[in-house]
Amino acid sequence: MGLSIYWRAMLTVTLGILINTDASTASKGKILAFFQKTCATAVKNPCEQTCVDIKSGGFFCQCGPGYNINPDGMTCTEIWHPEEKRDAGYEKTGVEENYFPVEDEGNSRPSPKIRYNADGEMVVSDNDVVHIKSIDLTRDVPPLEADNRLGSDSGVVLDSRRGQVQLGGYGRPEDNIVDPRRTYDIPEGGTENDHVEININSLDISEGGEIEQENVDSSKPFSGELQEEEEEVPTCQGFMCKNNGSCAIVKNKATCLCPLGHYGKMCEREVEVRYPKFQGTGYLALPVLRDAHKEFSVSLEFKPEAPYGLLLFSGEFSNARTDFFSVALEDGFVVMRFDCGTGTAVLRSLGRVRLAEWNSVVLTRVDNRATLRLNGGHQVEGVSRGEYTRITFRLNLFLGGYVDMDTIKARVGTEHQFVGCVQELRINGHRFDFRPNGPVGEAEFGINVGECSYGVCDQVQCLNNGKCVARSADKHICLCPYGYHGNSCEKDSPVHIPHFSGHSYLELAGLQRSVLSYTEIELVFKPTYHDGTILYNGYSRDRRGDFISIALEAGHLVFRFDLGTGPAELRSVDPVTLNKWHLVRASRTGLLGTLQVDDQPVVSGQSQGAYTQLTLLDSLYLGGHPNYDHTSKHSRASRSFNGCLQKVVINKKSVNIMGKNLVGVNVGPCSHPCAGKPCMNDGQCKPRFDSYVCHCRLGFFNTNCEDAQEQVPTNPMFNGESYLKYTQKAVTKRVSGNRMDLQMYIRPYGYDGLIFWSGEDQPSSLSPRSSSTQDFIALGFHRGGLQLRYNLGSGEARVGYNDSRLFDGEWHFIRVQRDKQDAYMEIDGREVVEGSSEGEYTSLNTNNIVYLGGMPDVVDATGGRFTSSFVGCIRSMKLATVHDVNLVGDAYDGVNIEQCSKKRIS
Repeated sequence: MGLSIYWRAMLTVTLGILINTDASTASKGKILAFFQKTCATAVKNPCEQTCVDIKSGGFFCQCGPGYNINPDGMTCTEIWHPEEKRDAGYEKTGVEENYFPVEDEGNSRPSPKIRYNADGEMVVSDNDVVHIKSIDLTRDVPPLEADNRLGSDSGVVLDSRRGQVQLGGYGRPEDNIVDPRRTYDIPEGGTENDHVEININSLDISEGGEIEQENVDSSKPFSGELQEEEEEVPTCQGFMCKNNGSCAIVKNKATCLCPLGHYGKMCEREVEVRYPKFQGTGYLALPVLRDAHKEFSVSLEFKPEAPYGLLLFSGEFSNARTDFFSVALEDGFVVMRFDCGTGTAVLRSLGRVRLAEWNSVVLTRVDNRATLRLNGGHQVEGVSRGEYTRITFRLNLFLGGYVDMDTIKARVGTEHQFVGCVQELRINGHRFDFRPNGPVGEAEFGINVGECSYGVCDQVQCLNNGKCVARSADKHICLCPYGYHGNSCEKDSPVHIPHFSGHSYLELAGLQRSVLSYTEIELVFKPTYHDGTILYNGYSRDRRGDFISIALEAGHLVFRFDLGTGPAELRSVDPVTLNKWHLVRASRTGLLGTLQVDDQPVVSGQSQGAYTQLTLLDSLYLGGHPNYDHTSKHSRASRSFNGCLQKVVINKKSVNIMGKNLVGVNVGPCSHPCAGKPCMNDGQCKPRFDSYVCHCRLGFFNTNCEDAQEQVPTNPMFNGESYLKYTQKAVTKRVSGNRMDLQMYIRPYGYDGLIFWSGEDQPSSLSPRSSSTQDFIALGFHRGGLQLRYNLGSGEARVGYNDSRLFDGEWHFIRVQRDKQDAYMEIDGREVVEGSSEGEYTSLNTNNIVYLGGMPDVVDATGGRFTSSFVGCIRSMKLATVHDVNLVGDAYDGVNIEQCSKKRIS
């Protein structure tokens, strides 16, 4: 009965068998249960003490010193000491010093009672567990020739009911060849079927072993005798993992399996994963793919350290038996596999990846057709078999590996997990955030995931209070305070037009409540990369609430705003051209928004919900953001702008992006003619896309202010970017107060332009303070009509006159009179129009400055009432009928003033 008892004993194991060769255990071996998967991938590890991986697959449980493994193969029991048990209810079996516990009738599963016969032989019943070290299946059996094949009665089959070893011809004939020189693996056992086929070629039973059992008939084949083996089996004894890590025997050594967020030999180091690092023992689980069943596009940037390993995997079932999708490295080739349910398609890159270097792969799939392109090389195409064209995704998207490689290795083409770094993963345009799932991250769980950028700043020194951070998986960048730039913040070049490097931003006062119902933004920018945030202002930093943003996405300008109940998204029709200047106008009125880029068609859209007001309490950021975790999730902001920003105007107010005392990071000078200071004699360079104009101080003129005026202009000419500024009390006192009488001659050439202005200081460009209560008086042209506008603090008055004869190239007399709230305007001595301001205020308060012919930042200073300075000539200005003003001689300052001529100003 020798071998039949042996096989019946093996059947008592729940999941399979394993021959234990641990030299630290007692002299008798133990049949132990082994389990599918690995110590690392078992969802609930059954081992009470130590888990040990098996090289050929599966794992088994092990007990520490002083304990024996129980028949269930999972739990441990303290070793019995007979000298302590003689008088404690134990039965002597007839052989000295062998004591076994008496059955407890109250137990549902009594411990087996093992006895010895009169000859000292162990008596074994059908349900007993037999202790085995190893089995010599070849002792007393003539060696087989190399070409011998077992006959039809030679296949090994285990009958779970009868407990017999049967021989029969199952499978292919070549599978029945027995080579006595090989070591064979015993596969997992236990089944509900009547017969379980065992491939004898895979039995892991060492040659020359012995069975610890008497009465084995040596005349029968496959007999054996006892043999002691000394082999050290690694254990997790004393191996304490930190931060909820668990110990497992991986690749024949104790290893900590660290949960996502911790890393290191003992999981001792906390880590924030932005650029995941894999060492062939871990994986990262991302959310289940949505809207990818019919088609998807994938772009992946990675740096492999080994030519094998699973990069991506997802599917319908955990064993990938039907629908699935995978990307793996196989001998250095990138291989994409997918199955829509009726057959697998396999696409293999034409070339191999570059180890230890960054590689990029782009995959697309539409229905059952797919493409693959590695490192911009030739495209590979493939088609899956069958008529099904959709993939059902119910599993997480796994990056770098999988929880149980054994169950999918045949389908994905590899048993290895990825070794290397991943820098970026995009699927259907969405860039994944590899940090733990929460307000910002998307990783749901993972094992043994490190950070590739760890230590990238260790040997870096940033100058001038700069700060080193990781800019990518293996590169650093110094964040330089405003005023400094360069790789180490070593440069301090003046900034005429700000340049943003992709890790830059300017921080300004937020828009607050100044744009509640209406917002208008004008930008002039030159991009050098097709993605990046140009402007952002939010309500708070918790990723919720109101916000407004302008960004580039795949070259398209995208204008988004959210009033608190859902965002609006307006996208330009065409992508912009890189390295060219562009003008964008974005506006919203309540829920409705518009967007226009250059001469492209206007795009319209509206935000969701019923809210109509926009409140922005956080700072305004240009060119990027210091922390995208603080931006609204609906803004989709994740990358800073690369390029130059020339002009920003919000609600007719210019935003100072070139001045001093700004707050920002990594803002350098843009390459532009103004950077070369072309304007001479203290002239000011003003950029105009790729060109510029010089604003010349009084006494100088020409393109670059290079020429001095030989005589002072008596009848000054204004070109639309000119002005004269007066601060003399003799002038200012005759404008403010209860009354004013202004007389002058004008020769207008432009249909728009500010002629005269005095008033209080206007609110700063981004101040929430309203300009509706600011005192001012203004005279100018708007769309061909001459307008007098003033506000004494309680309401604005407007007096208008329209006559095209004013633009006949001749001089025209203008007189403006104000008496408290009432005002009169006379043209050429005959036409009189009048008006009156609201409220009770009667006096005009000013900042004691008077501008003639225009002023700096007309749109900003006038609150959008006028859009440019005057184009034309002025002479003979008089105040209060008695004071003749020397237009140029009395001026405190002026810009672009020349002598008037009959020649029309272009």
